[in-house]
Order: sequence, then C-alpha cells, then structure tokens
Amino acid sequence: MRSGPRFFGIPRPPRPRGFGGRWDLSTYREVRDVFERAEAAAQEDGTSVTADHLLLGVLRAADSSGATVMSGLGIGEADIGRGAAQPGGRSRSRWGPELQPIIQSAAEEAWQLGSRLTRSAHVLLGIAASGQGTLARLLASHGVSLDVLRGRAREAIAASPVPTASSTDPSPVVSSTAARELFTVDQAAEFLGIHHQTLRGYIKTGKLPAYRLAGEKVLRIKREDLMGLLEPVAVGDVTEDVS
Repeated sequence: MRSGPRFFGIPRPPRPRGFGGRWDLSTYREVRDVFERAEAAAQEDGTSVTADHLLLGVLRAADSSGATVMSGLGIGEADIGRGAAQPGGRSRSRWGPELQPIIQSAAEEAWQLGSRLTRSAHVLLGIAASGQGTLARLLASHGVSLDVLRGRAREAIAASPVPTASSTDPSPVVSSTAARELFTVDQAAEFLGIHHQTLRGYIKTGKLPAYRLAGEKVLRIKREDLMGLLEPVAVGDVTEDVS
C-alpha cells in the first residue's frame, strides 16, 4: 500500500472518500501536532513510528480532545506498550504503510462526525478502528466499543475549543491558543512567549495559580491569571535594545 502524501516530512491525512472540494490545510494542522509528537517518541525509542507512538502523540498533543477521552477511560502513558527501545535510540524514525489505514480512518471519522478538522480524538478513533497497538486491548478491558468511543470523542470535541486557523496559511501556528480561556502549560507558555519550564517555575513558586479538572492530572491555567503576570512599562523604561 502506498503511503499518503507528506507535509513537513510527515504523512498528511488523505481526504476521506466522498469528501469534495479542495484540500483544506486546516484539516491537517491540528493533527500534525499529534504526528510530530508520535515521531519524537519513536525517535526516542530508535524505532519506526507505530500505532502506540501515535497513541502517545494523542495524549501529548496540544489539542486535548483525544487526551480527554483517554483520561475519562483511565488510560495513561504507563498503559501504552511501546516495545523495547533499540540500542543507541534516537534514530531516524520511519512511517510505514501500516499506519496509512489509521490516518485514512481518522480523516473519515472527522468527516462522518461533521468536522472539516481532523482532531486528536479522530486519530484516537482511527487507531481503534485499525486494531493496531495496545489500544484495542485497553478498550476491551474497559468494555468500550468503537461506537461508545465515538460518542465520547464527539463529546470531547464539542467541549474543546475549535481552531480557527486560515486554510490558506500552511505555517505550523496554533491560532486557537489566543482565544482560549483555559490553557494547558504548553499553551500558556506559547501565549506568553516563554519556555514551558519557565512557566512551570511560576506555578511552583506560587507566582501563577494553576488548576486541575476533577479526576484529571493535566494542569490548567486561567487567561486572567496569565494576564495578571503582565505589568505596564513606563515610557522612560523603554530602551533602544528592547524588542
């Protein structure tokens, strides 16, 4: 089977069958973050990208719709079987043709659920439909069918912010970040233009309040608290070398 077209070195989800019109880059932008994080995990293991690496990408993606579904099922990174890392690790990761059915299914799930954006929850559904990796076993142990998972994905997507990126802009910008009221650590760091470790330092020292949704481990930060870190600068304090 031929692998799908590639974009920034990573397979682009194909248009689902029956999906008309030109390709909309916004359908790809959200899921590209999942692919990049999956590829990074595979590089750490020194292996090709697998369905389980994609599952890790879903958990780690900035778009939290897929992670919300998995958290609701009690599935975390420790439950995902990545296999043994190869000696040396961090080799060039490869995308095999066995992943193409997952990518195709993710795009089709997005279309069937009425979305032109392929979200991380759609990738989760694509992995489940493929039967690859440890997800099928995990779902079976929780008594969750594909239809039940689809319903949970629909709810998670409806409850999460919808990206509003322009379809004509191919740059890897998460344009929905500025419109959020609640941020993850990575999103909050991006919003302020600082490193995520710097932001975690603010939280640890009490400079920045953080919250958790009931039953979840992911930290959330309120927009108003982020804005509270900003202070006005007097005109006389602005020097020539300040950007």
